Amino acid sequence: MKISLALIGFSTLLATSAFAQADMIIKQRAREINSQNNVRQGVTPPSQSTRPSPAATPSATSAAVTPVQQSLARVRTDLAAIQPNSPVTAAQKQQLAKDILATAQGAKKPSQATVAGLAEDLSAAFLQKPLPDTDRNRLLTDLAAALNPANIQPAQMQAIIADVQAIFQVNGMARKDAMKIAESVKAVAAETRP
Repeated sequence: MKISLALIGFSTLLATSAFAQADMIIKQRAREINSQNNVRQGVTPPSQSTRPSPAATPSATSAAVTPVQQSLARVRTDLAAIQPNSPVTAAQKQQLAKDILATAQGAKKPSQATVAGLAEDLSAAFLQKPLPDTDRNRLLTDLAAALNPANIQPAQMQAIIADVQAIFQVNGMARKDAMKIAESVKAVAAETRP
């Protein structure tokens, strides 16, 4: 009798654990869908409204261009040079990695290997299908934040990484590939965190 009660209790505990994991997965997918809908509608994530947009193009009356803005302009040019269904040279990937690394202005910089992985992932994504200008600008803003996370809270960084994933998924990339890029951005952000 005691063994039967113990087995029933154990099976109930296992079932509860399985439902809790399913609940977490459902909530994560709901957040991803929400992020994708925001990207489709052009809604800026809450994390982006609290920081200046370093990807914005300077006007004639603005002050001198910051080093981050200069680096982002080079990254934008590097990404625009990648054409769908044409080979990406090793030199293009190295230049992209160099320009991404130059965007990090804090005391801590990401490793060359981590940046090279991000450059590889971005090259592969743009080789499949380039992003429209609005989404590319949003991606560059997210990259600038990940590379310079000094004033960004952990919850904001999670929103930035989710936004990167959503940008690529909305533009037709498979979820697993978009997640790979988001993980590369997360790795870069982790290495630059003060």
